[in-house]
Amino acid sequence: MPRFETATLGLSRMGPNRELKFAQEKYWKEQIDLNEFTSRAIKVEEAGWKLQLDSKIDSITVGDYFFYDGVLSWSNWLGIVPKRFGHLEAGVDRMFAMARGIDGSTALSLKKWFTTNYHYLVPEVDTKRSPADFTAYLANVKRGMDFVGVDKSRAVVYGPVTIIRHCVFSDVDGSTDIQRFALLAELIPIYKDLIQKLSDMGVKEIQIHEPALVFDESSSLLPLYKQAYPSILEKKSSATRIDMVTYFEDIGEKNWTWLMGVSEVNKVSLDFTRGDNLKLLRSNGFAKEKVLGVGIINARSPWAMDPSNVAKVVEEIQSLGLAKDRLCIQPSASLQYVPWDLQNGESETFLQHPATKVLAFGKQKLNELNALASSDETFITSTQKAWSVYKSSGVRNKQVRKAIEELKSTDFDRDETFEVRRPKQTPGLPILPTTTIGSFPQTASIRSLRYKLNKGTMSKKDYEAAIDKEIALMIGIQEGLDLDIFVHGEPERTDMVQFFAQHMDGMLFTSNGWVQSFGSRCVRPPIFWADISLDHPMTTREFKVAQDLTKKPVKGMLTGPITILNWSFPRADISRKEQAFQIALALRKEIAYLEEAGCQVIQVDEPALREAMPMRPQGREEYLTWAVDAFRLATAGAKNETSIHTHMCYCEFADCMEAIDRMDADVNSIENARSDNATLRAFKDIGYKKGLGPGLYDIHSPVVPTQDFIKTKLESFVDTMEVNQITVNPDCGLKTRAWPETIAALRNMVEVTKNMRAEILSA
Repeated sequence: MPRFETATLGLSRMGPNRELKFAQEKYWKEQIDLNEFTSRAIKVEEAGWKLQLDSKIDSITVGDYFFYDGVLSWSNWLGIVPKRFGHLEAGVDRMFAMARGIDGSTALSLKKWFTTNYHYLVPEVDTKRSPADFTAYLANVKRGMDFVGVDKSRAVVYGPVTIIRHCVFSDVDGSTDIQRFALLAELIPIYKDLIQKLSDMGVKEIQIHEPALVFDESSSLLPLYKQAYPSILEKKSSATRIDMVTYFEDIGEKNWTWLMGVSEVNKVSLDFTRGDNLKLLRSNGFAKEKVLGVGIINARSPWAMDPSNVAKVVEEIQSLGLAKDRLCIQPSASLQYVPWDLQNGESETFLQHPATKVLAFGKQKLNELNALASSDETFITSTQKAWSVYKSSGVRNKQVRKAIEELKSTDFDRDETFEVRRPKQTPGLPILPTTTIGSFPQTASIRSLRYKLNKGTMSKKDYEAAIDKEIALMIGIQEGLDLDIFVHGEPERTDMVQFFAQHMDGMLFTSNGWVQSFGSRCVRPPIFWADISLDHPMTTREFKVAQDLTKKPVKGMLTGPITILNWSFPRADISRKEQAFQIALALRKEIAYLEEAGCQVIQVDEPALREAMPMRPQGREEYLTWAVDAFRLATAGAKNETSIHTHMCYCEFADCMEAIDRMDADVNSIENARSDNATLRAFKDIGYKKGLGPGLYDIHSPVVPTQDFIKTKLESFVDTMEVNQITVNPDCGLKTRAWPETIAALRNMVEVTKNMRAEILSA
């Protein structure tokens, strides 16, 4: 029996053991040179190619290995380089400068990529453009063709409309639409030349990734697509096929109709795990001359495929007139969103857990592709059996289910309104109170403590004593800086999700299940495998240690229910809303524990609230309703005297401002440093009356902000919002920074704030 063709859309760029991360960081510290860095990166890329070859994948992507971020690399190759970096020589160092900033030049903004937890660098378009240069990209494609073979190679091109959709325009006249069309006019000949070069190299198929097709913005984006295609494809050889690739949602009626009519596109790759592309296929049919890439293996979930559900989708697609030779089985998106390999570096205890039998990381998903394509009955039967065992392994908690069923509307509301309760909170604070977002630098010595504890070479008692010394150091530094609201610094935490997940029942943890968040930063998302509950305090011990060392208020630091949900791998068998409410009930308990310990200020971070919002409007209101309800369920039990803070970052907030206001947090600290105060203005525009802490400086850059820079920023805050609304803070936690730059930046922040406070009070 002939098998289906198989293809991939990308793989993890970090390597099986985060080899790229360690190479990046050694290069930035000048411990290795550029040649050595490049050599190490190439080895990781080749390991990914070999993994796909060993898995018998028919079509393998090349040209999609990026040293930091794909959008950043394509911005550089296209010459979309802001003037402040234009004096730098094109190449890796300029790209890293744009990502991380240099003295006198702030880094590009970080934003979440669609609804994922991956961050991209936002391209900035100003009046000057650098020359396009695809030398490095074409060399990468050639290396891939040599490694995997010409017939298997699929060159990845980031499409022009998706790039333009994610650009911000500065120092350019005209509306956004005018600017987008002007930029597209510049890019069309560049893309046309690039496509021709790839065709001349003998590339058999080009994957043009245009995920912006899934945005509900047909009126503004579809005209751009019509101008770009087929124009950029005019010079390609007839031997080079074009695959238009989308993911993360369905593409909508208008985009479907247009795409089916572009004869130069030979294949269309769609996501059948999100949205409703199957409905569009039923309603509109599929162009007879095209191949359909069936994105049926969920690239964003660590769970194994459900064979019966997958088979139903594929069978229905075939029943709609698409024969096997017109279908290609593939992941729904790049496999960069799941860890490399389930078997890589994991403990025997983990591998024997009933849930791991129905997990599939990158390598396992490649095996699923192969099994599905060849109708491997043994593999499929084994997977079905594993799912049956999992579902009968105690995933339900009766008490948790009962608590959710009995929730009342009053469980979601604070006892008093913001206007009534706010004067009762944190008495004695000055105007423009200074604070930080939560974490302080995680030094090698702190990481060593955790390593020793996990390896069993340090007792818990000795570990806690060492952590307490770190907390004392951090409290002492804050006393020296004279901040107004302290934090304990979080030395005991790996990251802002895993720490909490480790205290809750129903979570599963990997040892080596890393995925890239941005640049060199990787995270190990916990896996929800059963109902979530909490039966003991999580954070009170460290809070008490910190609060006993100072008279200043110390914030209790928690991560919100939506962020824990979105930055973990959720279950596949119950709704995300139900999982969010389960987490919220656990956090509600923890807030009560903190209040009992004497905590007056509790921060419940929700940076992920916006990122999971559906891209199509019909699902947004429902999502925002239950997402905000989850936050309120977690926090509404707090005393009126308790100041509830939250923190949000790296998203476009303008389209969910009312929901943010409805969260009813007493103070909201927001990422703002890289957005030219756009986020601050969005809060101003809705008449936001609650406390606000706009990010004063960018913590993702090692550059220490000058006092003049901070003064200008802070003045703009005071000019925009009421003084009594403003809290002064950096834009995010300081975990990834070094102590010298951390202290220097905070000292400048505090000194400028004190001077401005004095000016205001004396006026």
